[in-house]
Amino acid sequence: MKQFLKFTALLMALALTACGGQAATQAPAAQAPAPTTRPVLSADEVEDSSDLLDWTGKQLTLRVWNGHGTGDALRNKSSNDVVSPEIKRLFGITLDADNSFDNGGQDLASKLAVLAATNDFPEIGYNIINDDLIAGDKLYELTELLPQYAPHIYEFMQKYSSRTLTKGYNGSGKLYSVYMNVGNDADSIRTIYPDVDLERYSNIGAPTDTMGSLTYISVRDDILKLMYPNAKSQQEIEDLYVKNGSFTREEVYDIPLKSRQDVIDFFYLMKKTIDDNNITEDGKPVYPLAVAQGQDNWALMAWLRNQMDGKASFNYFTYYDVPTKSIQLGFKQDWFKEDVRLFNQFVRDGIAPEACLIENNEIFNNKLNNGEYATGYAYVQPDLSKQVAAGKTWQFRKVYFDIPQDTTATIPQRNEVKGWDQLSIFKDKVAEEDLPQILAWLDFMYTEAGQKLVAWGPRSAGLWEEVDGVRRFKPEYKELEDNLVYNNENGANVTYNLASTRLDYTRPLNYPTMYVGFQGGGLWAPRFVYDLSTGERDPGGANIAFNTGVFASQKLPKDVIVTSADIWSFTNEVEGAKRFWDVRATGFEPLLTRCLAAQSDAEFEAAYQAMIDFAEQNGLTDEAVKECQTLMETKYAEDWATYLAGY
Repeated sequence: MKQFLKFTALLMALALTACGGQAATQAPAAQAPAPTTRPVLSADEVEDSSDLLDWTGKQLTLRVWNGHGTGDALRNKSSNDVVSPEIKRLFGITLDADNSFDNGGQDLASKLAVLAATNDFPEIGYNIINDDLIAGDKLYELTELLPQYAPHIYEFMQKYSSRTLTKGYNGSGKLYSVYMNVGNDADSIRTIYPDVDLERYSNIGAPTDTMGSLTYISVRDDILKLMYPNAKSQQEIEDLYVKNGSFTREEVYDIPLKSRQDVIDFFYLMKKTIDDNNITEDGKPVYPLAVAQGQDNWALMAWLRNQMDGKASFNYFTYYDVPTKSIQLGFKQDWFKEDVRLFNQFVRDGIAPEACLIENNEIFNNKLNNGEYATGYAYVQPDLSKQVAAGKTWQFRKVYFDIPQDTTATIPQRNEVKGWDQLSIFKDKVAEEDLPQILAWLDFMYTEAGQKLVAWGPRSAGLWEEVDGVRRFKPEYKELEDNLVYNNENGANVTYNLASTRLDYTRPLNYPTMYVGFQGGGLWAPRFVYDLSTGERDPGGANIAFNTGVFASQKLPKDVIVTSADIWSFTNEVEGAKRFWDVRATGFEPLLTRCLAAQSDAEFEAAYQAMIDFAEQNGLTDEAVKECQTLMETKYAEDWATYLAGY
């Protein structure tokens, strides 16, 4: 291994030594200026990626497996991509968009079995790490390699990652994965950069709302106006932003939704409004919402349900129960069952159509974007650019629930720095001598030069220029300024494959949607560089400023529960939990959907019991839950103590 490290150290030294490079591609009509030429030793010593030499070593083509995917992954293609060619130029790495994949409708265990049987593992996987892969020696251990070949990622993980990750897989001290991306929200940024100007940064994202992120529903404003004549349309929200630059609490909470019952009444009023006004869209019926989106039930039962109830669990499996100070199962609680019954009643009463329970993701999204579903929620939100392109006379606007956070039943678990998607490297497909090449690419995305690249493109692409020492998009690329600075939904970020500064959007690096580093470029996000805290305001900024986090940031526990071990799956350490989660997506979730489709109370009760029986028969028994608690009390005692401390 020592000889290997010496060889690869030389390899990377050659890769990062530079005296000026050329971009592999650039946008049509963009004139590439001569790059600055000067010797450098590393990415930390350059102003821009264009100052690094071309890679002259081995070319790598990497397939990617998204282990959390359900079969409907995004395949956004960038017609004038300026980022991927630069990654290839710098590191000789290309992501194979056409041959990357997710689980294709299977659960992770089933997909893993197929890959193992055919030995068709990809080079890269994210959200795939589990006992079988570790025991089978399928993943590279990165513990010794990260400090040397990915020092920026390693330092970041040690400072800001949850203990679950920094202590190594199952507390072993061994690292088999790295954080792929870091949230661009204000809470994360102010933790990483304590001296950041939060007033200025609020133009990118307000602090997290009381109930966490994505706590709004999106509603067609024409129907909302009929329901509440004093409700603001999206246009009126944008006009207010241009005028005032911010919103009062009363302006944000202009729809009176202060309790679970208020939300229920809201959807029934919406149905009555649609029926009374004979509202259709292109001759097709319009429904208040869908209770299924061609996926599992997570958006409905772990997000919308929590928001309506004021519970901050975001989970219906193992959770910390405050009254009993123990780990319990969410789906066995009466309050969860009543919410499932409520959504079943929504289907019976026509609030949501039965058809949505069998629609695939593509059909659902087409209906949502066409306004046939009048409400989007959680991470299932309408694509605003679709309505603009279709010339719709209405728009979707945010509606927030003004419901207090209930911490008497559950305690929220959330990281101060939001990071998603752990990325791992497969031994079967990546040669050991190629590891530093891949790690150098990943690490580069955590440097300032890497953040600038995804936010602005390389200097050699000619999209921007320095004006009085400050970056500005060139006039001929005004669509990028409109999109990445003023938040207008024109799709320019996709066209050039640049990072969006929207909090709920991830840069579409072909397929699968994959981001490495700081979402939106961190402090190099164009919205922050332009300093929108002063000067003329653009209407697009209202999509960010219209946010409840300004008024009520999420409460945090007394101790540092935000960095605690995961308490909601235990898939890698408790056999019963692992068995259950291996079949959750393909077994439990369809049974939960069957509860939503019940035509009578008796049918609902039978379906619900069948769901519980399935969970117990497949490992999630009371004994397994006790094992989870014992594990927390012994192996993760520090984390368990923070739960017990509560608020």
